[in-house]
Amino acid sequence: LWGGDEKQLPMQGPLESGKMSDFKRKRLFVDARVQGGLLLRAAAYWLFCLLSIMMIVLCWRILFGPARIFYKHFDDMWFHFGPALVASLLLLPLVLWDTLRFSNRFVGPLFRFRREMRALARGEHVEPLRFRKGDFWGEMAEEFNAVVARIQGEPSNASGEEASSSTAESPSDHQDADRQVALASHDA
Repeated sequence: LWGGDEKQLPMQGPLESGKMSDFKRKRLFVDARVQGGLLLRAAAYWLFCLLSIMMIVLCWRILFGPARIFYKHFDDMWFHFGPALVASLLLLPLVLWDTLRFSNRFVGPLFRFRREMRALARGEHVEPLRFRKGDFWGEMAEEFNAVVARIQGEPSNASGEEASSSTAESPSDHQDADRQVALASHDA
């Protein structure tokens, strides 16, 4: 759930047919640096929002409320606004949980994209990327798949023999792949 190794599950069930949308992620906290930063930022926004509201209310009460000693305003504020503070404190974990779940929709695909890029750089065979329903970066997966098809699409024979001319890609196939990659990079 909170990290761990990057082992890939064996392909079975709907994964074989390319339906990643049928599976939920097992790990919610995928990239500690990105998701941890988002959680800290959300908590900081909550705190700064709370402090700014408190300062605005305090200034309002001092300027437009009855005249009294400065520290008496704090007692009065706690009485009137303490329940709202407690309620927002109780909602903070829910907001952080939702931020973590939402961030998983873009951090998870980037994590998988980075893993597949590393495998491709090592010269390993890479399967096409398919992200889950609702994930971001679907277009990036399509562009990556076009590059992988271009790189791995060269016909090769397991025995080392030259591929026959009937199975070799024609120059027009390469031009079509070049156009796909160019169009994909132009859209970005």
